[in-house]
Amino acid sequence: MPVRSDAMSPLAELAGRLDTSCVLAAPEEMAPFLTDWRGRRHGRALAVLRPRSVADVSTILRWATVTRTPIVPQGGNTGLSGGATPDESGRCAVLSLGRLNRIRSVDTEGDSVIAEAGCVLAQLQQEAAKADRLFPLSLGSEGSCQVGGIVATNAGGINVIRYGTVRDLVLGLEYVRADGAVIHGLKPLRKDNAGYRLRELLIGSEGTLAVITAASFRLFARLRASATALCGIPNPTAAIRLLTMLREIAGERISSFELMCDAEMGLTLDLLGGAALPFHDRHPWYVFIEIADSAPDAAMEQVLTRALALASDAAVLSDAVVAQSGAQAKALWHLRFAVSEANKRAGPGVSHDTSVATADVPRFIAAVQGAAAERFPTAQPLFVGHVGDGNIHVILLFREAQFRDEAIFAGVAASVNACIFEIVSQFGGSITAEHGVGRSLVGALRRAAQPETLELMAGIKNAFDPLGILNPGAVLEPDDV
Repeated sequence: MPVRSDAMSPLAELAGRLDTSCVLAAPEEMAPFLTDWRGRRHGRALAVLRPRSVADVSTILRWATVTRTPIVPQGGNTGLSGGATPDESGRCAVLSLGRLNRIRSVDTEGDSVIAEAGCVLAQLQQEAAKADRLFPLSLGSEGSCQVGGIVATNAGGINVIRYGTVRDLVLGLEYVRADGAVIHGLKPLRKDNAGYRLRELLIGSEGTLAVITAASFRLFARLRASATALCGIPNPTAAIRLLTMLREIAGERISSFELMCDAEMGLTLDLLGGAALPFHDRHPWYVFIEIADSAPDAAMEQVLTRALALASDAAVLSDAVVAQSGAQAKALWHLRFAVSEANKRAGPGVSHDTSVATADVPRFIAAVQGAAAERFPTAQPLFVGHVGDGNIHVILLFREAQFRDEAIFAGVAASVNACIFEIVSQFGGSITAEHGVGRSLVGALRRAAQPETLELMAGIKNAFDPLGILNPGAVLEPDDV
């Protein structure tokens, strides 16, 4: 639907400065951009803006500054904390970056790549592979999440144990301030001490400080030899022991080390239908392992088999299977990547993206299990996560028939959150490890963070966005800014 040409309409004025396809105002056109991936948050918007260039983004933000229009940046809309969904006021404009989707350059001598905010992660991985390089970030949503979103949330994924989070992969950023000024910071420099590293503030800021339009990333040598295994283990303590043993043998070649409880595995198997575990019996817990090396003649399968044999002799694991082909390895990892979709379909659940010290993971899980049994006996606690970096996703799943009223469920969810976050605090952990604060955890952050820390964060927000038009209501309480 064309934007009304009413001369008094600020939106019509903006539409006149942009290509007509850049402004969506019809309800049916905007609908896909106004609901989060889980379908739990629904907002309204003045318009959905789809810039084609950095110049368009600058034009939009200059307009937003003049008209005081709140802007909600949005990438692939795969977030799990509600940070890319507008509120219900209808005053916000959603800024969708999906059409800024070029790979600008790949530098094989300097091992770097520059990608625009709308590039899908899988596209970035593929371009790196074409250049015989590796971009190591790997997520379940990699077929739809976008560069701007992964930077804005400091995404993690299954390879953090070896390569770190997005913060460890970013070399430079191009971004647009709230007033429309474009900051050209894409230099792919490994060493640069010229002033404050402002990009570090942008990474993980969830669109509250500026709009990221492109990023330069580190690339790595392509992995030419790898081995993947799925292990059945008795408990989380065994997982930590297995990780320690594997490190002693494989060293820094461990790319992934993922933990999953059997109840979560059951949901995944139900979702995938024909999928089956490669074991005769089910196990209480499972570990997914991948080790890899850039040397083509590295005997990764032998290294992994040796480590698993030692762990079996030490009664650390109950069973294990090592993939014998790339297809088998992909099938094993599909069991891990299907978790989010399985949980989404399973029923009303309250999920958490927590982190504790790796050594504390078994005691943390036990504490959650005990609290859930005592305070929420009808809920099924589920655990899955990147145990190598202490990031454990805790989900309390309730029966579908138990909550027909959303308001009642919201009250229970608040109680669950308070319980889990109290346990996280006892272990000195974090209420979010990779999903971000978004809108879902704003109140929890306010309760968990030191007041002086919140004061500093508010000062940074005001310095970047003095009018408060960038993603208002995300990360910080409006009263705190």
